[in-house]
Amino acid sequence: MPVAFAETDPSETIGEIPHLTDFSFHKTLPDIDFEAVPVTGLDADFYRRPVAGRLLSVGVYRFAGAETHRAWGWVGEAHCSWHAYRDPAGGFHGPFPGCPLLRLLRDGNRVVGFELGSGSLAREFLL
Repeated sequence: MPVAFAETDPSETIGEIPHLTDFSFHKTLPDIDFEAVPVTGLDADFYRRPVAGRLLSVGVYRFAGAETHRAWGWVGEAHCSWHAYRDPAGGFHGPFPGCPLLRLLRDGNRVVGFELGSGSLAREFLL
């Protein structure tokens, strides 16, 4: 599995799972919004790293304290460049281009959880 390290050339592609020791902590956001709806218990820590005059940002998302996925790209761009899903056994699935696939699970108008990924990688998280 490719992992980005500090000794990588600054012109590197960013399609590698970021190694967090190469980044500086930026901020934590609790109850991340998805489709303008806060998802209770889905929190994210954000890290940044300068690369060739730009800032690369990685979000490490957790639900109930356990990492669920990472998404990364350039600060100022509207969407993620890459993402990877955390395997419950400890590894990662990915990286995959673009933003992670996340779908809210509802009971009527009430959000009761979310589904992350698709196909054989899909996992449900209930609030």
